[in-house]
Amino acid sequence: MRVYGIIGWKDAGKTGLVERLVAAVAARGFTVSTVKHSHHDVDLDRPGTDSHRHRTAGATEVVLAGPRRLTFMQEHHGEAPRLATILDRMAPVDLVLVEGGKSEPHPKIEVFRQTNGKELIQPGDPWVRAVASDVALSLSVPVLDLDDAEAVADFILADTGLVRSGFDTVIAVDWSGASVPSPRKPSSDAIWIGVASPLGETVSYHRTRADAEAHLSDLFAFELAAGRRVLAGFDFPFGYPQGFAPRLTGEAFAPALWDWLEQRIEDGPDNANNRFQLADRINADFPTSGPFWGRPGGLELANLPDRKLCDHEALGIAERRRVELAVPRAHPVWKLYTTGSVGSQALLGLPVIARLRRRFHASAWPFEGGSGPLVVAEIYPSLLGPQITKATREGEIKDSAQVRLMARALWRMARDGSLNDLLADVPDWPGRAEEGWILGAGHAEQLRLALI
Repeated sequence: MRVYGIIGWKDAGKTGLVERLVAAVAARGFTVSTVKHSHHDVDLDRPGTDSHRHRTAGATEVVLAGPRRLTFMQEHHGEAPRLATILDRMAPVDLVLVEGGKSEPHPKIEVFRQTNGKELIQPGDPWVRAVASDVALSLSVPVLDLDDAEAVADFILADTGLVRSGFDTVIAVDWSGASVPSPRKPSSDAIWIGVASPLGETVSYHRTRADAEAHLSDLFAFELAAGRRVLAGFDFPFGYPQGFAPRLTGEAFAPALWDWLEQRIEDGPDNANNRFQLADRINADFPTSGPFWGRPGGLELANLPDRKLCDHEALGIAERRRVELAVPRAHPVWKLYTTGSVGSQALLGLPVIARLRRRFHASAWPFEGGSGPLVVAEIYPSLLGPQITKATREGEIKDSAQVRLMARALWRMARDGSLNDLLADVPDWPGRAEEGWILGAGHAEQLRLALI
């Protein structure tokens, strides 16, 4: 078990930070327990209960066992037990967060609030690895934002070694919005999954989204069980232009929209789906022509035009995300039909991401940072440009080459540490939590060089 302390003076905000850290760490798939040091006598029992009667009768230890909770109460005299004694009695977990216990010799984060008027503990305690503060400080250790529990969790997980900075396995997925199963013979109109790992490189072909999701689920489970850290990139938009997500969900957060779509998209094992009908219903809720466009000629839907009619300026929602301005060749997410219809891929792909994220406690980059055993991110293999043509094998389908080479480029960058630059380089603006970013946007040359 890794042990990390959260210390600070009274009313600094230790308990609030611990509470948020437990949620953040558990959400990433780690098991976490807590120890709370108290300077006062601890008595969780109530007079009159059976357990209280046992204790007052002279029992040294009372165990209260219920269907959902197990409580140990032990009587002792003198000083409170040392942390090592407490840890010996705890069930094994990935991380134990200890609130208080300033004198114990384990790594700690100090919680500092300027309004307390107290001096910092850190200068006199070599075990303090960082300070979580509500004000800017100049110290010899990292200073973290007290209100950013995700960043504090990132620091603790990295410092304990639970999360490594690199990835062992990289997966690149070329998705499909097809309405029927792809041909039995491998073709470009299908789903391709490329994997680069210490075991080598593989590419697999999938005729349906259901088959691809099942394959990814098995692949994630296998890699994580082997203790490997995984980056999975999908080549469809992870977000929509700013203002769309809160209009549908009430939250300015892309993953909330993924969950919303998962509840409404119907996508059968044979690829039959309702994406055009759902887009039509979404468009109908706008006062003017809605943002989605594109449909088969024989499909009549009153609110889904076959071509772009939307006046995005009047609608108040942009046609393109900010990252698509930085990568002009990327198509807008509203386009649902014909060449470059990434809108259909997103409508049918984001519910899959929602399920995989929930099933494996995956971190969604850049919405939730790039930590955790499994990270999912948006990719755009065309950033590799002419390197794809140069490295395509004889007779190889381009989509196969794209996922194989994208996985290889990112894997090589993960091995030499340069992938951290791509993960860290995301512009910060109010719409980022809705729109997301393409991993590698602005770093196309680095990606290409990784293939040489």
